[in-house]
Amino acid sequence: MGHINECSAGAEFGHARGSSAWSSRLAMRHRQLTVWTGLALLACAIWRFTYSSWPLADKLTVSSCSQDQFAWNSVIPSETLEWVSCYERPFECARLEVPLDYARPHGQKAAIALIRLPSKYSIGHALWRGPILYNPGGPGGSGVADVLRDGHAYSRMIGDDFDHVAFDPRGVGFTTPSLQLFRTTAEAKIFALARPTTLNDSADSLARTWAWSKMMGKLVEERKEVNWVAQHMSTAIVARDMLAITRAFGREKLQYWGFSYGSVLGATYATMFPDKVERIIIDGVVDGENYYAGAWSNNLRDADAGLELAIASCSRSSRCPLFAPTSAFNKTSSPSVVRARIESILAALTREPLVARDNATGNYGVVDGATARLRIFRALYNPMQRGMEHIFAALAAAENGDGAPLLRVSGVTNALWRCESGSGSECGPTAGLPIMEVMAAIACGDGDVVEHNNLEDLEAFYDMWAVHTFCAGWKVRPVERFHGPLIANTSFPILLISNTADPVTPLWAAKKMSKGFQGSVVLTQNSPGHCSVAATSLCTTKAIRGYFRDGHLPSPNTICEVEDQIFEPDEQPKLIHDVLRMSEDDRVLLAAARDASARFKAPRLGLAVESF
Repeated sequence: MGHINECSAGAEFGHARGSSAWSSRLAMRHRQLTVWTGLALLACAIWRFTYSSWPLADKLTVSSCSQDQFAWNSVIPSETLEWVSCYERPFECARLEVPLDYARPHGQKAAIALIRLPSKYSIGHALWRGPILYNPGGPGGSGVADVLRDGHAYSRMIGDDFDHVAFDPRGVGFTTPSLQLFRTTAEAKIFALARPTTLNDSADSLARTWAWSKMMGKLVEERKEVNWVAQHMSTAIVARDMLAITRAFGREKLQYWGFSYGSVLGATYATMFPDKVERIIIDGVVDGENYYAGAWSNNLRDADAGLELAIASCSRSSRCPLFAPTSAFNKTSSPSVVRARIESILAALTREPLVARDNATGNYGVVDGATARLRIFRALYNPMQRGMEHIFAALAAAENGDGAPLLRVSGVTNALWRCESGSGSECGPTAGLPIMEVMAAIACGDGDVVEHNNLEDLEAFYDMWAVHTFCAGWKVRPVERFHGPLIANTSFPILLISNTADPVTPLWAAKKMSKGFQGSVVLTQNSPGHCSVAATSLCTTKAIRGYFRDGHLPSPNTICEVEDQIFEPDEQPKLIHDVLRMSEDDRVLLAAARDASARFKAPRLGLAVESF
């Protein structure tokens, strides 16, 4: 198999990878699921696509630019970076004009929306260290929203002598042309409601899901403007955009930190442009071969481990809402006791769902076992930021017949929809929406075509992540698609970071991916959560800082511990780091790491925005 290297416009882009043998192996693979992985798979099969969870993302159109918005349409796209003040100081924004299709450099153009937290040194200054580009994952996450939220934390972690830069990828957010399949928010929400919530809602859920996916594919084919935009949204094209952004800063080599799906983007760039790598960190590493095969079949290998860590932590802390003493005479608990209590609550919710009303918001609805399982799974992405505490408290309330807390943490707000008037605004498209058609255009367009001509073929993939089913109706192919393999001898070794109990990007994938990149190193963080910043680790933070600043790679097989636990234990363990004995530099860096972790919104890999 060939791979894409930097090539002139119109050159061959590598050989297509055959998918039939790969797909057959996946379809034949028998999976033995524990009850907890089954819980995770059920959660990952959720198809509740909505529009309110991400920053700056509660409307598709607005009537005026509010205080936390910026008039992107007032920025004229340019082939050079023309920065203007935006949002709040000291952030600056620009729109970089690039070829819509790099094989036709003199043809139509795209305008990439960029944001930066500037270095304390001007571009070109002897002490300026250049830009670090960030991608928050998705696929379809907004880099603009990411750096607005986390840019200051990144700067404190790595240094304020870098420009901290992010962009909205093709079709996403403020980058134009943007992809919007539905003409109104109401149309999008009604369309999403027509899909079964999970693949096992009922006996015909898979059939209905298949039909729903085909309908979305037909809409894309019929709405020619949408089809045209989707053809220019591949990961390979965005990798070329990253090189264009780097060159617009006057640099030839990329500095990059990509999370979750951003690991696919970073690995793709490193393969296409191996001699254009200054520093690349891929964090929360996806198995790129599996992703490009369109399979999504091995993401959940470590999902059990994350939940078991939460259960074990709960059993050691009487502060945990589901802490359950082993007996009236023994006030200690055990993981088996906590696990049994959770199973009992889930079973009760499945047998008899609760009618719930949240008096604080006026929202109402029905919560059941599927609601609870999904929310438990979501909490595994950010278990340290009280996510697990909130869902365990909601389960404890449900055990007593009160479904309101579970309704609240589920994020379902069906009763609160509002129809917005107006057809657009000077603020431009809305940032931060990894909505279903955006995710499909990237993930399904990147992957091998899901060739299932009948339902029986699709049933072979029933026990895999539902993204595969989602792509069954998607037929749009990008003008440039990466064909692999992900193998390169880069101009500087890349750093891969993975947690031991990441629910959707297992440590195994990072080790597999590392084998393709000569000299690369895997740093293991001993924690749950999706991506390293989901937990606080001074060890990991120092490794990231040292890599970007000095090019220092951790020793192979390095394992970094974290500073906190999911629930504070009754018996305090020995501190990993005694803050009072730390150097001032380490105290500052630890505070920056805590701030980054507190702000971090773990990418919802493979899931569109999940709550109305």
